[in-house]
Amino acid sequence: MKQTHLFVIGFILVLGFFSCAKDRGPRLIVHVQEADGTPAIGASVHAWYSNDPPQGIQNELYNQTTVSDGAGDATFDFKNSAVLDVDVIYYKSYLDALLNPVTDTLYGHRVVKIELVRQKSHENNYNETVIVE
Repeated sequence: MKQTHLFVIGFILVLGFFSCAKDRGPRLIVHVQEADGTPAIGASVHAWYSNDPPQGIQNELYNQTTVSDGAGDATFDFKNSAVLDVDVIYYKSYLDALLNPVTDTLYGHRVVKIELVRQKSHENNYNETVIVE
């Protein structure tokens, strides 16, 4: 009888340990698009902490650059809460009326806030859209 009670108590403790809420670092997903809604594929996206980082936080954790994928999305993972500047540079190439290649440089900017949360789910995503013009 004691073994059954110990087994049940042990099972409840293990179940409680694995179901506890965990800190989930924020993931920032930036969707880059042109003014007409077309995804900006291959845009350079820079997410950075414009002020001095909080004490004890390394600046490298809040200074990340990546390129948008085929859907126009750029993904960043962070460890803590922050207010970030997101700068985008997109080089749009096309042919003009005389079929000459032309490259325009389009820019976008947005300020976003991301937060560390304590939750059971595995996602802590922040979706933001930056329009390049």
